[in-house]
This record gives sequence, structure tokens and C-alpha cells, in this order.
Amino acid sequence: MKRIVLSVITIVCVLAGYAMESNSADTTVMTLEQIIAQESKSKHDNDYARSLNSTWGKNTYLNLIYNSSHKMKSDEFPSTTGVFSREYEPKLGLGLEWGHTYNFHRKPIGSVLFIGLDYTWMDLNFNKFEAVEIPDFTHGIEVHNLPWHNEKMTLSYGMSIGPSLTFYPFNPIHQSGSNKIRLQVYFHIGYCAEGALIKDAIPEDSKIKDGYAFGHGLFMGYGANLSWDFFGVGVELRKADDMKFKALDSDYDTGTMKVTEETTRLYVQFRF
Repeated sequence: MKRIVLSVITIVCVLAGYAMESNSADTTVMTLEQIIAQESKSKHDNDYARSLNSTWGKNTYLNLIYNSSHKMKSDEFPSTTGVFSREYEPKLGLGLEWGHTYNFHRKPIGSVLFIGLDYTWMDLNFNKFEAVEIPDFTHGIEVHNLPWHNEKMTLSYGMSIGPSLTFYPFNPIHQSGSNKIRLQVYFHIGYCAEGALIKDAIPEDSKIKDGYAFGHGLFMGYGANLSWDFFGVGVELRKADDMKFKALDSDYDTGTMKVTEETTRLYVQFRF
């Protein structure tokens, strides 16, 4: 009887040990699968995070600008219509803008929005104009319209600052390509100084004389740009309501004049 009992106990112990070993093996296999899955997910998340950080970190911008229009007007221009576009035709307008966006937070709000502050430390613009109307005459004497005569070239340098909103609309999709799409809208206020080289209307003895003028004042601009990773395009509308200009070297002196400038700027943008 004792032998039978010992045999039963031995069989039960062997079966129990085998079951425990089998369960342990199954548990080990499941754990390895989970580890592999977790490592794969972790690698994907890390790659995606690096992609996001690479895109979000490109906050320095360089804009190559084409001024599609540039108008000036002043109520102080003598014997003119006061509308710059009726007197002069812009022939060429180019610009270069270099600055940085400082975001107020490290991660986007709702995965899509950054709130930041733009600071542009270089805003360089060149414009060339030619007259499209015959100069006015008063009592047989040609009226000069300093500092805007038959032809002029202007070069300005300025700085600006202002808030910006940067959207990453496809971030929630979690695709490494779509999260690089960026839409930014902004408003800037700045100050610029502008020099002008003027080809005067016909002065004494039918000789053309070069004149010079200097202007300065505040400007405001608002615009938007759309980019993918490091490359984008944008548009900006800019206006300076109270530029003050003074002729520096000319036969005719009209004092200081208040001038309004309006510019439409199209640009190609590079971010790094």
C-alpha cells in the first residue's frame, strides 16, 4: 500500500514539475515578444521624436525677397497728384531678411501650435524707379519734386520684432514626412533708415545732376509663409506711414517731407 501511495505521489510531483516548466517556458517566450515589440515601438517613437525636434529646431530664417510693388505718396510733394504710382514706375525691387523665431514653449500646444517672438536683425531692401509722367511746369519753369525726380534708387536697412504663430497641422498623423509641414503667420514692427540716389530732372544748362536724400521711420508688416522642413515661400504686406525724408545734396531744397511707403513682398525662405 505504501508503495502505491509513494508511486502516486511521485507521478503527481513529476506532472506538476512538468506543468510548471511548461508554463515557465511559455512565460519566457511571451516576455521576449513583448520586449521586441517594446523596443520596436521605442525605436519608432525615438525616430519620430528626432524628426520632430529636427523640424522644430529650424527657427532661424533667411528670406530672399522680390518686391512686387512699392508705392510712395506724400501730401507735401509740390505740384503733383500725391500718388507715387502715377509718377514713377518701379523697375526693380529686391530684399534680404535674416532673423530668428524664439518659441515660448518646448512642445507645441495641442501637438500643433507654437507661440513665439520673431526678431529680424537684418532687413535689407533695394528699389529702382523711373518716371512715367512728363514733369510739371509752372510759369515756364520746371517744378522739381525733391527728393523724387526722373529716376531714383533707394537702399534701406532695418530691424523688426513681433509675435508669430507657427502651426504644424499634420503632427497628429505621426508620419515623419507630414510633420515637417509648417504654416506661420506673423506681425512685425520695425525701424529702418533709407538712402536715395536721385537723377534730377533737367536743371540748368540741360545737365543731369545726381542728388541724394536720407529718410528714416517706423514700419509695420504682416504676412504668412508655408514651408516643408527647410524650404518655403511667403508673402508680406508692409507699410510705413510716417517716413521722414530730407534732400542732402541738390540744387533744390524742399526741407523735410513726410512720406508713406507701401510694399508687397514675395519671398523664398530657407530655415536652419
